Amino acid sequence: MEKQPLGVYNYGMDFSRPDNARAINRLKVLSELRTGECSRAELSRRLGINKVSIGDMIQDMIAEGLVTEGKKDTSQAGRPGTLISINKSAGRVFAFDIRTRSISISVSDTVGNVLRFERFPKNDETAANIKKAIERMRSGENVKIFGSAVITTDTDFDTSYFPRPLITIPRAIAEASAEIYKTKNMEGFLFLSWSESFDAALQREELMHIPTLAHIKAQKDGACYCGGKGCLEVAASGRTLMERTGAPSIRDLVRNPSYAASIKEALRPIAMALSEAVQATAASDVMITGDLSALPDSAYAYLQNLVTALLPPDRGVTVYRSLSGENGTREGAAIAALDLFFYRTQLLKKLEMIQRIENAL
Repeated sequence: MEKQPLGVYNYGMDFSRPDNARAINRLKVLSELRTGECSRAELSRRLGINKVSIGDMIQDMIAEGLVTEGKKDTSQAGRPGTLISINKSAGRVFAFDIRTRSISISVSDTVGNVLRFERFPKNDETAANIKKAIERMRSGENVKIFGSAVITTDTDFDTSYFPRPLITIPRAIAEASAEIYKTKNMEGFLFLSWSESFDAALQREELMHIPTLAHIKAQKDGACYCGGKGCLEVAASGRTLMERTGAPSIRDLVRNPSYAASIKEALRPIAMALSEAVQATAASDVMITGDLSALPDSAYAYLQNLVTALLPPDRGVTVYRSLSGENGTREGAAIAALDLFFYRTQLLKKLEMIQRIENAL
C-alpha cells in the first residue's frame, strides 16, 4: 500500500488494519507530546499503546525530524527513560490577519510560538509587500510549511499566493483558541472579540461561532450595515469609536487616556448585549478578547458591575480579560492551523468517536 502523508485519513477506515492503526497512533503520540515532553514508558502508559510500538514510532519520528530526544526523566522510579518532545523546528504555519486598513503576517513553529510578525497598510503595494514578507519568513529555514490560517471578512482579497493548504477562520474562534490552549478548561465560556468590529464564540465541547451577537440590539437607534438599528456593532465597535472620537487607531483608543470616557460609555451597550447573550447561551463566564480587551482593571470592574446588575441574581457570571490581548489573533490562528494541518486534532476526536461506536456494536 502506498504510504499516505501524516494525518490524511478516511473516516470510514478499518481500525483493525495495522497501517491505519499505526497512523492514528502516530497522531496520538504527537498530540500527547504537544502538552509537554514525556518518556517512551510514560507515553505507553498514557496512550495504552505497547512499549515496542511506541519505541518504533518514536524512532521513525526522530528520523523524520518530528520529535527530538532530550534529558533523562528522573521523576519516575526505576531506570530513567529519555524525554521526548516535539521538534519545534520541524515545520511552520503562517497566519494572515486582514483588516479594513491593514494586513498582518506572522509565522509560528510547531508548538504555536510566534517567531516573526509584520504589519502593512492596505494600499497599491500591499500584495508586493506581503509576497516579500512571506519570502523573508521562509528564508534560511529548511523546514516544511504545513499551511496557513486567514482571518478576514474581505472576500475580495486575493489570497492565491498565500502558502497552502489554507483555512479561513473567524476572528473570535482564533482568539478563543489561543485562550483555551493556555488555560485548557474553559467549558461554557462566551468569548466576545472587541476590535474594529465585534465577533463571538462559545465553548461547548468544541468552539461554536456566534456572529449574530454583534447585532444584538444594544441601544435605541443607529443604523447598522446589517439593516437593523441599535446593534452592538454600531453602538460600540472599534470602528464606531474611532469615527466618534477621531482616534487614529484601535491602539490609541486603549492607550490614550483622553478616550477613556468614550470607552466607558461603550461598556454600557456591551453589558446590555452580554447580559442577553449569557442568558440565551447559558454561558458560565465571559472573556473579552481582541485589541480592545487591553483595558485597565477599573474598566473591567465597571463592566462587571453593569453585567451583574442586568442579570438575574442567580446568574453569577464573571467577566475576564484576555490573557493574550492583541497577540491572541495571530497566536490562535497558528494554533488552529496546527490543529488542522499537523496534529489533526478534530480528526482524531472524530475517529475516536467512530471507534467507540464500532466497538459498541
